[in-house]
Amino acid sequence: MILYEEIRVLSDDYERRLKSQIDARVLEMEEDDRSHHVLYQVLGVTAKEGHDIDVYQNKGRFFYTNTLALS
Repeated sequence: MILYEEIRVLSDDYERRLKSQIDARVLEMEEDDRSHHVLYQVLGVTAKEGHDIDVYQNKGRFFYTNTLALS
């Protein structure tokens, strides 16, 4: 059971740090250039969907970048 608890502590710490990075980036994105949203509009993507695409893309980038660093 001790090994499980150690893994859980590491996992909780990783989750907390990753969430902090993602939250900071999402706040940063509010100040980013959004000129690419014109392309979204041309393709029929709503402003909300375009924002969601950007957020998910950034979350994925942080997740995979940080996960690869662990291996």
